[in-house]
Amino acid sequence: MIKMEKKFIKTTSITDIIISISLIICGSALAFIFYQKGIDFVGYTLIILGIILVFTLKSSYKDLETGERYFKKEFSFQKKMKSSILSAIASSPNSINTKEEGNGLKLIIYYSKSYEKAYIQLFEYVPFQFHPCSKMYEYDINNIKTLIK
Repeated sequence: MIKMEKKFIKTTSITDIIISISLIICGSALAFIFYQKGIDFVGYTLIILGIILVFTLKSSYKDLETGERYFKKEFSFQKKMKSSILSAIASSPNSINTKEEGNGLKLIIYYSKSYEKAYIQLFEYVPFQFHPCSKMYEYDINNIKTLIK
């Protein structure tokens, strides 16, 4: 199924929050419970790092339209593979050989195992940035299992 345009923004995932809170808790334990020289410095450093990561660590993507959360996977290919990748994206994305790496093309996949959906789009490098060279395709996650291993 073809989607005209989807917008995804980076957002904080549950894993990011757990990492940040764990650093803050470990830092607090080191700084306040095991109060010794050197250990308290490490504790304060972990607390500061945890607070910084709460605001900066963003490893998932959110669909602006629906609010659903996705993960992102990228593959790079040589420009000469453009036509074969475009035809594979349109019909059977599992047939794409991700071991043939290169520069010039970038295949981006946004997938969610909980919603069992995936969005695939191919980008081409035109000096200084990547531009879309395909529409965004929506697939059931079972159709792209080999790509998101």
